[in-house]
Amino acid sequence: MKPKSDKQNFILPLLLLPILLFASCGDFYEFGTSEPVPARQMRLPRRVVNLVVGDHYRIPVSFTPTDVTTEAVWWMPANDGVARFQNDTVVGVSQGQTVAYVTSVTDRLQDSCLVNVLPAMYVSPASYVYDMVIYAQVTVHGRAYTQADQDSLIICAYCQDELRGIGVMRQWQGRDYMELRVWSPFEYGDAIDLRCYYRGKALVELFPDQLTFDGETHGTLSKLFPLVLDEEAEEYDFGLEFGPENIYDDEEEQEIVPAEE
Repeated sequence: MKPKSDKQNFILPLLLLPILLFASCGDFYEFGTSEPVPARQMRLPRRVVNLVVGDHYRIPVSFTPTDVTTEAVWWMPANDGVARFQNDTVVGVSQGQTVAYVTSVTDRLQDSCLVNVLPAMYVSPASYVYDMVIYAQVTVHGRAYTQADQDSLIICAYCQDELRGIGVMRQWQGRDYMELRVWSPFEYGDAIDLRCYYRGKALVELFPDQLTFDGETHGTLSKLFPLVLDEEAEEYDFGLEFGPENIYDDEEEQEIVPAEE
């Protein structure tokens, strides 16, 4: 084999030098591109996320300025036995409350929100042998409840504090309606309350009218049963443990402080 010349031995390290320099850098930017834009603020518009066990919800994150170079974040629930994350989507694991912490990868900004997981309805044929179906037209504060609202509102039926049914939005001949199947161990007589959970607020409202379980079907697809949540609705306290100093409306401002090194 012919030995390498001194010229070849000199050129090879020069060719490898740029590669080594780029590999040693934490970030790689192409020649001619603008400087990276750091984030000054990061905020979770949702202060409270309400979920049912097995339900999932994507939590949005907003940055200032809006043209930051990277929006990558890490999610960490305080109790992954209550809720866990799949990228930016939280999944309800079991009944309870936990705090979800988010940290921006590049700038180490932090924020948090409460995740409130409602109990899943467990229907046992041995104890829940009767059901009542409601085909409903739902109105929430003067606005028709549609399939698009399922991302922001959950409507549930309760007997005292026991979950007996969850409304499911369907469509018939281009018209949205809610099918609410309520279960009971008794053929007649259970008092049923309807609650409206707001996914992104620390707010649960009670429908003004209480229903009585009778095992019958209420409403039809051509004549829907009216369920109206209006100004007479009462707020339901479901016992937040997050602390009032950490909960605020979407309109309020929040000061974001970078995490300490």
